[in-house]
Amino acid sequence: VLAYRAAVLLRMLTGWGYRRVWRALRELGYNVSVNTLRHWFHHGKKPRFAPTALEKSLFYHRAYELALEASREHPEWGHKRIASYISRRLLVKVPPLTIYFWITGRSEPNVTPVRPCPALGYLVGVLVGDYTRSRVGKGLHVRDREFAEYYAGMYEEVTGIRPEVHADERGYWHTYESAAWLKELWYSGLWKVAVLVYPVEFLKGLYDSEGTVAPKIDNKRGALDSVYVSLTIGNREVKDLAKALLHELSLKPREYYEPPRRRVARGRVMEFGECWYLRFYGWGRLERFAELIGFREGKRRRRLELLLRIRRLPPRLRYEEWVRRYEKRNGRWVERGPKPRRAPRTLTFNFCWSIPLSQHQYKTCLLYTSD
Repeated sequence: VLAYRAAVLLRMLTGWGYRRVWRALRELGYNVSVNTLRHWFHHGKKPRFAPTALEKSLFYHRAYELALEASREHPEWGHKRIASYISRRLLVKVPPLTIYFWITGRSEPNVTPVRPCPALGYLVGVLVGDYTRSRVGKGLHVRDREFAEYYAGMYEEVTGIRPEVHADERGYWHTYESAAWLKELWYSGLWKVAVLVYPVEFLKGLYDSEGTVAPKIDNKRGALDSVYVSLTIGNREVKDLAKALLHELSLKPREYYEPPRRRVARGRVMEFGECWYLRFYGWGRLERFAELIGFREGKRRRRLELLLRIRRLPPRLRYEEWVRRYEKRNGRWVERGPKPRRAPRTLTFNFCWSIPLSQHQYKTCLLYTSD
């Protein structure tokens, strides 16, 4: 069934014939024969399975239109015959009872429509990065508003619906769409199909979620010698696929592994899973990265633009330009600006009231505590 779902998604996204879909499925690790695909696509021999949120988003709105057309043109047809008619026209089967509720006006598709376009690859990149993938969670939660707004635009391009972007009291920007169809791509493993079709768009979404760009600085010499672009990934399968795509783009990243660890953060001991870093170095690769992938997230984009502007300068001048706009805080380069205000220090006096105090001593203590 999963191989069939992958074949259907490939056909929807690309319009390829069954032989080319077969070769793509083999590349993705699905073992099916050419004859099986021909029977699926041209002889209507579909495996039986309950459509998930993904198939419903891809097909149910078109199926609804076909059901109403068939009901108008052939009023003598019952809901079962209309269901068979739709099954021959589409790559999924719609339950006859669903068709009955549609043609009698009792319901209509209550799912988000999804149309194939390159923006789907970007959403999948964000999905395997910052997106809330739990079945009960909703939307994207990030610190950069530009990133959230760009994601909302891509989501609108795919579905026709633009999620609203809201801020919270902690400075995060949120979208609150359920996007069950998008999460189903992750849980089923079909996100790899979208990556195969839209590889560069996938990398754009992944780098906006988990990428960074930073200079290599020699503080003793006061020189900015080189740069690197890094991608942090916590899933081995995503790491292997991203690494292969970067090699195809001639970016040739190096791989670094960090095992599971415990770290004190925000006053608590937190456990972190294993992760991998994919990094490539040098000005030439930075330019190629900017040309092919780049950043839409605001802070990273501004950092990338600055490094590209100063790349032709001598190392010392590069360093001067860099530190004029950025400074290190807690081991990280951040844009210069007002530093976060610390809470004022207060003096606390603990009095032992069993000691008798004169009226003058009591007034003096009150004066110090009021300050």
